[in-house]
Amino acid sequence: MPDVVIADTSCFIILSNINELDLLLKVYGRIITTHDIVKEFGETLREWIVIKSPFDFQKQQILELQVDKGALKQAGEQAI
Repeated sequence: MPDVVIADTSCFIILSNINELDLLLKVYGRIITTHDIVKEFGETLREWIVIKSPFDFQKQQILELQVDKGALKQAGEQAI
């Protein structure tokens, strides 16, 4: 199964609210997110969630005109 990139905090918030954040690990295995998502979430994430920085900042700037910052950071990560 491919790595899963979390594009915004919604799934973290919803699953955390019902104490089911571990469902991400059970269903998908490897989860990737960014520092911006972690900051927005505001809670400590599980050790199995990988936090990376996007590396295509030119693409990030273009996408920033169309989507919110959290989703933007994740779009840049898709190429990791």
